[in-house]
Amino acid sequence: MSDSRKEKTGIPSGNDVRDVSFVPEPARQVSVAGRYDVIVAGGGPAGVCAALAAAERGSSVLLLEAEGCLGGILTSGLMSNVIDAKNKGGLLKSILAELDAMGMASGHHACVDPEAVKIVLENRVRTAGIHVRLRTRVAGAKVSPDRSIEAVFTESCSGREAWIGKVFIDATGNGDLGALAGCAYELGDPDGRIQAASLCALIYGVGAGAIPDLLKVENDDGKHRLYELLEQADRRPSYSKPTLFSLNENGFLLMSNHQYRVYPDDAGSLTAAVLQARAEIWEQIAALRRTDPRLATLRIGTTAPALGLREGRRIFARYRLVLDDLLEGRSQPDPVCRGTFSIDVHGMLPGNSGYTSAGFKVRPYDIPLRALIARDAANLLLAGRCICGDVYAHASYRVVGNAAPVGEAAGICAALAVRQGLPPAEVSYADFLQAGGNPQSQV
Repeated sequence: MSDSRKEKTGIPSGNDVRDVSFVPEPARQVSVAGRYDVIVAGGGPAGVCAALAAAERGSSVLLLEAEGCLGGILTSGLMSNVIDAKNKGGLLKSILAELDAMGMASGHHACVDPEAVKIVLENRVRTAGIHVRLRTRVAGAKVSPDRSIEAVFTESCSGREAWIGKVFIDATGNGDLGALAGCAYELGDPDGRIQAASLCALIYGVGAGAIPDLLKVENDDGKHRLYELLEQADRRPSYSKPTLFSLNENGFLLMSNHQYRVYPDDAGSLTAAVLQARAEIWEQIAALRRTDPRLATLRIGTTAPALGLREGRRIFARYRLVLDDLLEGRSQPDPVCRGTFSIDVHGMLPGNSGYTSAGFKVRPYDIPLRALIARDAANLLLAGRCICGDVYAHASYRVVGNAAPVGEAAGICAALAVRQGLPPAEVSYADFLQAGGNPQSQV
């Protein structure tokens, strides 16, 4: 754990800020920038689907995104391999169908073009009348004595602003809004260890037909030829299963590094991880150009603007998914989608550089609406990988194929809560179903 995560203590003495541990910040009045029925924090697949679902059911919606585009891991993360989507309906199915019709979905391994994802999502939220703010990070929450969120505070180039809402959805991936609102959460395994992060890259300059042995295919496992080439060049990667996902004949997504002990609430470790990973990718590409004549013209198009974090805070909710739910293939009385992806635990410590199922075999299981309804804030819903579950359940449900329908479900529930004047926990599952809240049946 880095020093920046250690508790700091100290009492100011005198006026020299260099000699104290804390600097008091003057209280201030923050202007209200807008009022909405539903406010969604996070514009990744879960957040966009949540915003669309709420807007389609009559709610006014604000969508806040810290990066410069919508799409999250599919776009700013440059990892657009859509996992566990085959049995899903609803908005995710519709979005993937649109990308496929555009010729922007690869048949090699279910990859979609990141730039195409941006424009598709932007067009959809614009058509739905959703107010989007990019480069705007949630930085605080005003919570009432009865544990309802009254407003969120954001920071951007416009300064600090307040946004008043009726129902809020945390789709930040890292559980930022839930934590800021004082909700209890879990992070990592019981010993505080966290899965490795990865920085992805877009590379080009070689035709896919020339390197079929290097490309990811369905059900491919074990050491890849890509690893062997890097090992041969004395550039053994920090991730033992470096992978090339084909976007098209000339473009590929590369996932080839592991960054350890990277916590979502530690800017120091996040910064160090990005710098280390980018340097490693650069060295890898140079090594591949030297080692395999087919790769002599290989180039980096760009590294991802955002580090790919596999874990964030798991906010406590009305139900906590646990390992036994997955092993037994447990049905729930209030399902929002059915997870089928394996338990996928990437290394937590340096030297443990691959990924593992930890010896467990998942049976198809229900993700319940209760796992989306925050326990400690009356009007907060959760979407994406910050829903409530243990470390093993999270390692399965965290992928896009589950995050998107979970987001859609949160948006439907939020719109019903606004319409009925109820907290999300009091929205009946029958009403949820009647409002279209069962994407599984739309496959």
